[in-house]
Amino acid sequence: MIPVWSNFLLEKEIEKFQKAVSDRNIMEGPVLREFQNCLKDILDVKYVIGTSSGSAALALALMGIGIEPGDEVIVPDLTFIATANAACLLGAKVIVAPTMPDATLLDYYMLDALINERTKAIITVDLNGRISCSRELKERYSSKGIYIIDDACQALMSGNRYGKAGTQSDIGCFSFGITKTVSTVNGGLVITNDDYLYERMKIMKTQGMESVFESDTYTYPGFNFKLPDVLAAIGLGQLERLDEKIEHMKEIDDMYQSGLSQVEGISFLARKENEFLWMTDIVCENRDKVRAVLKENGVISRPLGAPLHTAPFLHMSGNYEDSVEMQKKLLYLPSGPDQDLKNIEYVIQVLKTHDVR
Repeated sequence: MIPVWSNFLLEKEIEKFQKAVSDRNIMEGPVLREFQNCLKDILDVKYVIGTSSGSAALALALMGIGIEPGDEVIVPDLTFIATANAACLLGAKVIVAPTMPDATLLDYYMLDALINERTKAIITVDLNGRISCSRELKERYSSKGIYIIDDACQALMSGNRYGKAGTQSDIGCFSFGITKTVSTVNGGLVITNDDYLYERMKIMKTQGMESVFESDTYTYPGFNFKLPDVLAAIGLGQLERLDEKIEHMKEIDDMYQSGLSQVEGISFLARKENEFLWMTDIVCENRDKVRAVLKENGVISRPLGAPLHTAPFLHMSGNYEDSVEMQKKLLYLPSGPDQDLKNIEYVIQVLKTHDVR
């Protein structure tokens, strides 16, 4: 079977992992600092904090802005459930916002109706590398004391004319899971240019203490969100071939765009300048038929997950017809920085030689 995602750990990453172990750099230390500094330069931000996962990054960001029970957090209907779970587990009321027609992103124009005195944060999601409206929302709502957190877990190195994903909000969150462009096997990152938020999150990610070894002061409620050196070492190896990874993924997307452009029943969502897709997605007139054809020919595909408004523990507020329709049609094709181009050629051939309408 052709996998829907491919990102290998090569000899370079394994060697860096082994060196961290042999140097006894196991938990947070010089390797993590090097990894963080590399990403600080790549993303051109003031502060970065490695975390144990993308989910941990989202939770830490919400803790950093002071989310408490009773606060309201707005999230878009189309995103992975982790975006909402982080707020739920902190006791916030999660309000699910509609997404734009013929798109996967938060509907900027629907937000005023959802804002009230309890609104503490809006989480934008750069789903599959398409950049959401973080910059516009920060300009619009910061004076009202509402924080903008950008879930850029699927958008590392994507961007728009204003900058890279995650850098246009109060806090940006990233994932380095194995299914991401850069992997530490499991890990994440928060970024910010805000001194106050950085100082809070830096302490909160280590149980709310300056140091678990020397500190005798409990500054804030916190948790263990640390990213260890041994995993950061893998990330350093992955970063060394970041440009190569991106070029390969862009080549895959170009192949799909060109090869499937005339296939009836398949189309592509719009993509803006400087946006970099994590995986190639297609819009299908009959998604289930496309999936069946691919499966019969040994190809794994991935549907867009269920909209968040279907979760009974979240709070609906609006019309979700557009996100329901998008979820029925969107399909991810085999992608990834180590996906064999012969696999892409095969997928294209399968879809071109079968009726998928």
